Amino acid sequence: MENASKALLIAGAILICILLIAIGMYIYNSAQSTIQTAAGQMGQQDKEMYNSMIKKYVGNSKKGSDVKQMIEDVISQNSQYVNESGKFISIHVGTIAGYDPTNLEEVTKAANVYENADSENNQDTIDAARAEYRKLKQKISAGKNYTVEESEKDGIIFAVTVTEYGTDTAGD
Repeated sequence: MENASKALLIAGAILICILLIAIGMYIYNSAQSTIQTAAGQMGQQDKEMYNSMIKKYVGNSKKGSDVKQMIEDVISQNSQYVNESGKFISIHVGTIAGYDPTNLEEVTKAANVYENADSENNQDTIDAARAEYRKLKQKISAGKNYTVEESEKDGIIFAVTVTEYGTDTAGD
């Protein structure tokens, strides 16, 4: 009888240990889910901050002065993220009077991994892009309106296209 009661006590202790382990695993799995969700949101917040600089310029009938400021913001952001793959914003041109986009297309493809898998956004490609972006900026007229369209992949804006809207505005 003594052996039977000892066996029951041992069996009860084992069941309590199994129950504690199961509760511990449940808490661990719940915490892992919460941690992964928080990490995903943090990544999304970083993307939103990265994109926010461009989002305000996207749309139809944007003033030339706004487009010029966008070009400066893109230059600044590209310089900030030099040597970080996937963090280069290309500027493309639809139609802008008096501007030939041939060199612009070459320098953006040399730096933007989304447009050319062999590209690198190192200091040399950033500098070449900056020079072309400033030439483009000189061709943007404050008295005209422009359409600015974004290109996005994996939640990151990697390019914008600027096209002359064709409507002159007086007094800008």
